[in-house]
Amino acid sequence: MPFIHRVLRAGAIASCVVAISACSMVSSKEAEYKKSTSLPSLEVPPDLIAPAIDDNAIIPGRTSGGIAAPSPPSPLNSAPIAPQETRADKLLAPTSGNIRVERDGSLRWLVIKEDPAQLWPKVRSFLAESGFAITKEEPRLGILDTDWVENRPGTGKGGPSSFLRKSLDFLHSSSTRDTFRVRLESGATPGTTELYLSHRGMVQVVKGDSVNWLPRPSDPELEAEMLKRLALNLGTGETKAQEIKNELTGQPAPRATLANDTQGQLTLTLQEEYANAWRRTGQALDHMGLKVEDQDRAKGIYQVRFSGTVAQDGEKQGLFSKLFSSDSDDKKTGVSYQINLVSQGDKETRIIALDMAGGRDNSPMAQRLLTLLHEQLK
Repeated sequence: MPFIHRVLRAGAIASCVVAISACSMVSSKEAEYKKSTSLPSLEVPPDLIAPAIDDNAIIPGRTSGGIAAPSPPSPLNSAPIAPQETRADKLLAPTSGNIRVERDGSLRWLVIKEDPAQLWPKVRSFLAESGFAITKEEPRLGILDTDWVENRPGTGKGGPSSFLRKSLDFLHSSSTRDTFRVRLESGATPGTTELYLSHRGMVQVVKGDSVNWLPRPSDPELEAEMLKRLALNLGTGETKAQEIKNELTGQPAPRATLANDTQGQLTLTLQEEYANAWRRTGQALDHMGLKVEDQDRAKGIYQVRFSGTVAQDGEKQGLFSKLFSSDSDDKKTGVSYQINLVSQGDKETRIIALDMAGGRDNSPMAQRLLTLLHEQLK
C-alpha cells in the first residue's frame, strides 16, 4: 500500500503544478490585453468609392443591432406608387380631349392644349419619324418645312412614299413630289397652340422625249390624313383621330371678294374678323409656296418674297412654275412685298399689297399676288 500512496501523492502534486501554470498564463495574457491600444478605422483610398449597404441584404424586421424594427406598412393600406414617366409618355401627352379642330371657311387647323415651345420638338419628331427630312426650321416664326419626297409608281415600301402613294391613288401611274409646311402659333386661350399644315405637290409629265415637273393643286385630303396621323402620334385614339380627319374635310362657302376700291386700287376683302383673317392668310401664303421673310401680327404685316411675273399668252413658263424656283433664284429675281391686313370691324378685314417702303403697290405683279391669294381664300 505504501507504493499506491506514493503514486497518488505524485499525481496530486503534478495537478497542482499544471493549475498554477495555467493561472500564470491567463494573468500574463490579461496584462498584455490591458496594455493594447485601438487601431484607426479602415480608410478607403481616395480613388475608390465606399460601397453602400445593400438594402436588399437587410433582414426585414431587424436592425443591425438585432433589435426588432417596426414592420413596414402593408401594401394594402399604403397609397399606390405611380409608374415612372418615360420619354414616350411625355411625347404622348396630348390626348383626344386635348385636340380639337377649328374651321373658318376653307381653312382648317388643330387647337392643342400645349404651349408652342413644348409642342415644337414633338411635331419635329413626328415629321422625322414619318420619313420627311426637315429643310427649314424657323422657331421664331413657328415654321417647319420638309424636303420634297418623290414617289415613283411601284417603288418604295413603307415611309412617306408608301403613305403618299396610298393617299394619292388617282396619281398611281405618275411620279409625284410632295412637301409639307407646319406652322405653330400661340392660341387665343393661354397654354394652347394652333397648328396649321399645308401641302404642295408636283407631278411628272412626259411628252415624247420631254419630261417636266409641273405643279399640282394642294390636296386637302392629304393634309387631313397627315393631321390625323399627327393626332395619333400625340396620343389620340384611332376613333377620335378619324373624327378629326372627317372634320378637316368639307366644302366651305366663298368668303372673299377681289375688286378695285374707290381709288382704283385692287383690294381683297374677307368677310370675317381680323384674327381669323390673319390665320387664313398665313395658311394661304404657305399653300402658295411663298417665302415668308417676316411677320408682325400686331401690325398686320406678312413680308413675302414673290418671284413670279404676270404670265403672258404663249409663255412657256407660267407663274406657278416660278413659284417652285430655288432660294438662289429668289435672291436674283424675287421682289419683297408686304401683305397688309386691316380690320374693318367685327366681320370684315381688308388685304392690300404694299412695297417695302410701306406705300400702296398696284403694279401688275402686286395685283397678280393678290389674285393668287384670293384663289386660296375665296
